[in-house]
Amino acid sequence: MGRRIRFRGAKATPKTLEKGLLEKSKALAENPHIMMPKCTKDCRKCVIKKAINKMEVVSDKRDNEKKLAAFSLRGDPIVRAYAATISLAMDGKIPYLATAKTPVGEISYAMRGNADRDLLIGLQHYDHPQFRLMAFWKVAEKYGLHIYSCEENAVCCPDGPAAPEEYVNEIVELLPYDLDDDFACAHKGGEHLNIRWNSADVTISVCTSCLKENTNTVHILASRIAAKDPADDFTVSVDRGIQCLSECDNCPIKEKTQLKPDLLAKYLHGQISDSALLDEYRIDWAKTLQATGNELYIVNGSCFGSDKEKFLNAMRGTDAEKETISKFISSGKRCIISRNDQIPNLLSDLWKDYDEELLSGIASPETVSTVLNDRTDLAPSQMVAEAARLESYMKIKSRLPAFINLGPMAAFCDDIARIYKTEGKTAAVRALEKSKGSNHNMRSLTYALLSAAGEGQSKAWQFTREEMDFGTYLVPFAEKVLSAEGKEYANALSLLLEASGAMEKVTVQQ
Repeated sequence: MGRRIRFRGAKATPKTLEKGLLEKSKALAENPHIMMPKCTKDCRKCVIKKAINKMEVVSDKRDNEKKLAAFSLRGDPIVRAYAATISLAMDGKIPYLATAKTPVGEISYAMRGNADRDLLIGLQHYDHPQFRLMAFWKVAEKYGLHIYSCEENAVCCPDGPAAPEEYVNEIVELLPYDLDDDFACAHKGGEHLNIRWNSADVTISVCTSCLKENTNTVHILASRIAAKDPADDFTVSVDRGIQCLSECDNCPIKEKTQLKPDLLAKYLHGQISDSALLDEYRIDWAKTLQATGNELYIVNGSCFGSDKEKFLNAMRGTDAEKETISKFISSGKRCIISRNDQIPNLLSDLWKDYDEELLSGIASPETVSTVLNDRTDLAPSQMVAEAARLESYMKIKSRLPAFINLGPMAAFCDDIARIYKTEGKTAAVRALEKSKGSNHNMRSLTYALLSAAGEGQSKAWQFTREEMDFGTYLVPFAEKVLSAEGKEYANALSLLLEASGAMEKVTVQQ
């Protein structure tokens, strides 16, 4: 929340800006009260009232150039800045202006005497709620004041934070969130960031889906407060909104996990946004739960306790992905926190620490090593699919005989059958469409295999009537080839070739 201001050299004054500064200088000269905070308490030693009294003395001498020059060189800093500012009206012109870069934006001001530049900016722009505060930062820090800068005026609270209703209503309107009369977004339930504004008795509650990546709510709410710590009136917390779907003897998630002090400090100092705060908090929260050693399964805000079956039923993914997670959670007590019900996302979250263990549940050590070392181009869910495919291929391959010197039609049928058994129907159909053959027998054989795979009718337009008639005769033989294993597979392949008229032998390698 601290102010970092960079000053630049002088430049010629635009006429419209000069006119505005001269008008404000004249108004201040006639009434110093218009820029000073209104007091909420009649303090016996009020520094604000003391400064106003001195300004009134200067105001009485506003037509005396020498007196104004003297007042601008000594005494109370804010009174010096006041004298320097109202002297602009007497001069009637401002040939040059200095500029300063502030967190709010670049601002131009007129330098006079030896007055503090922050004070000059605050006084010369007293009609701007944020620039106005620059005149009061030092006094607020020194005397423990909280000064709230509203659109029309400022309000001073000497006894700690006490946000005026006017300030609260104005500043909340600057938030980029659509809030209801209770200062909450429209989404009920689920995870929310809660900002408790203590003195205002207001809690701003925004859900995860509404949070902005470039917004810090506390930073905005405190942006017009001058105080030693403008954020000292806010309490930040996160409501995870976890729905319990299982009965547990000792529920670890009911104990509120506080924001870590260093994370909270980063947020209160405007270093991270609302959404970034939630992201970092989730990581801390998950680590805290995992450190308890409890078996716990949470999916997208729903907690299933230690019920593995309910957890698995709530997750969505392929059979291989479900088997991978099932084997993983069955191998020990796990604390799984999934951001949604998609297993591919959960695999991505777990992969860095558990890649080998996850794959080992569905594949042999050789397959795991092959996938992890040779297929680094794949995403975790794709690696699971590849491991499952390779493992299935190796198992099926071990149940099929090897052949010696197969002829072209025999090799074609054998290739398609192995693809069908290891990679599935879709892959087999794709391979058949790429190599239909050019002669009658080969094309009829292709139609027979397509029909055996259940795709003959949809692909019939690619074949002649004669090819389909012969292929239909071959379908029972092709079906046997696609389903058989071991010695039966070799016999089925021989029968298909014989029925197709191919003069090719099937010799099993011993």
